[in-house]
Amino acid sequence: MRTKARIRYRKQERIHRQASERIATALNADQRRILALSHQEYAPGEIARELALPIEYVRHFMQGLTQRLAHDGLIPSPDWQHVLRWAVREGVRLEP
Repeated sequence: MRTKARIRYRKQERIHRQASERIATALNADQRRILALSHQEYAPGEIARELALPIEYVRHFMQGLTQRLAHDGLIPSPDWQHVLRWAVREGVRLEP
């Protein structure tokens, strides 16, 4: 790999890593629980009941996180399964 291309690649890797860390550390307790229950294959309605949260909050969080990760290029497409894979890869604690 040529030097300029290698520098660009490493810079892009660093940007993705920093964005990923920033998003992972910004998740609050409810959001981590939503991820954990979703990882256990709970539906948004079941998550809302389990955590006593409005279903709109759960859906908004899921949609917002998906869009944010897709926009930053951290997941290949705006799909919730990619978000769950990202969470596992980044070491986000997925225990309720």
